[in-house]
Amino acid sequence: MKKTISFFLNGTLREIKVKAETTVLELLRNSLELNGIKEGCGEGDCGACTVVIGEVRDKKVHYKSAAGCLYLAAKLEGKHVITIEGMGEKEKLHPIQEAILKAHATQCGFCTPGVSLSILALYLERKNPGRDEFRRYLEGNLCRCTGYVSIRKVPEFLEELIVCPVDIRPKYLTETEEKQLSFIQEDIYTDDGVHGFYSPVSEANLLDFLKGHPEFTDGNNIRFINGGSDVVVGVKKHGQHYRLLVDLSRIETLQKLTFDNKSITLGGGVSLARMIDSVQGIFPEFSDTVLKMCSEQVRSIATVAGNIANASPVADTVPLLMAVDAILTINGPRGLRTVPVREFFRGYKKLAKQADEWISSITIPLGEYNFIHFEKVSKRKEVDISSVNSAIALKVENGIIKKAHVASGGVGATTLYMNNTSGFLQGREMKEKTFLEAYEMITEEATPIGDVRGSAEYRKALLQNLLMKHYLAYESSQEVDGHEA
Repeated sequence: MKKTISFFLNGTLREIKVKAETTVLELLRNSLELNGIKEGCGEGDCGACTVVIGEVRDKKVHYKSAAGCLYLAAKLEGKHVITIEGMGEKEKLHPIQEAILKAHATQCGFCTPGVSLSILALYLERKNPGRDEFRRYLEGNLCRCTGYVSIRKVPEFLEELIVCPVDIRPKYLTETEEKQLSFIQEDIYTDDGVHGFYSPVSEANLLDFLKGHPEFTDGNNIRFINGGSDVVVGVKKHGQHYRLLVDLSRIETLQKLTFDNKSITLGGGVSLARMIDSVQGIFPEFSDTVLKMCSEQVRSIATVAGNIANASPVADTVPLLMAVDAILTINGPRGLRTVPVREFFRGYKKLAKQADEWISSITIPLGEYNFIHFEKVSKRKEVDISSVNSAIALKVENGIIKKAHVASGGVGATTLYMNNTSGFLQGREMKEKTFLEAYEMITEEATPIGDVRGSAEYRKALLQNLLMKHYLAYESSQEVDGHEA
């Protein structure tokens, strides 16, 4: 097993020793003295620490913007990091930088490196991106003095400057991609006696490692990560340290995403960003839900499995997965087993899995319902945590609700599957009266507490309102050109 990290930085191969809890932001600024990357919020909300990461998947190098404050440097094995120092040339600005200049989209300059790199990631990964994609990639970049109108004009100036798409690509990119594609992946294990980091390339290797290191599998000694976005915030902001971090992101089997007309199966390493694009045509409700979560810099590294395993009561994917009765496949030293998402949460931050087990895959059934809907309430429309969220899955035939499943977050210690409310709706008419009659029942099932995002009574009121919004969304879906379908 390797004890060092080999990665490419602006086209140059680097080999370094790095501590388990060191982030890319800390590595670049403190160790490598690349000060174009900035530290703002430290939680992935501002975009000042944005870098571009190129990684191999399905025998091709894919590019993404990532929050350097949340991305552990030890996860960089075989990857290519592009910073603002690697965009332009000494005597010439990169076309994106020149377009920003011409659009008057920079002022104090603190946020500009992150903005530039977010745009670069977009154009490297997507051909001819549209307005919606541009906004999606930039929604995680805050700018306090220039104003977003100027930033949104950058694509217009970019069109005037670029002769062909190859002009976007830094000159060293093709050669670096060839090296990445031939890179030999090995397990990595580093340990300074206080904090360790293990990154296997297969689940088999991981199982062997766990058998050989029983000292790590007890209590809070071990924590599995994929993106690690929530874990890193805990480490840096709240002092939640672990004896060993196990990075699952390089296990190829966990990156698989397959589907047919009956189900979607995604590996535990599939990111939120990949889900947006991959299931839009077959499960658009899931894509729409994920688009309301965090920013692109976080969605590109955070995973669906991580959103579940973090066990937040306001995790946005969980109510939807509960409503459609998704199934988790859990792996570990005792073998494979399955657990419905509805039965996975045992209490606040308590899961139906052992410390040495991980989510290997998630299976989402398709075709059982003709109406699926998700709603959330938050202080901001984008890049914000829910106060309360809710999902519903219905099968309605001839005006009668044949199947009904409701799940809600932010109204208890865990996301709650509303068993009584679901049973009450089933068999009744699909009418406003039915949902009004369910108001009292759904609030009785909830056990909210008050916090900075809302009082307990406020959350109960939101829960009722979201139940009605589900009904109104159904009614809207039945209307075609102002007439009922």
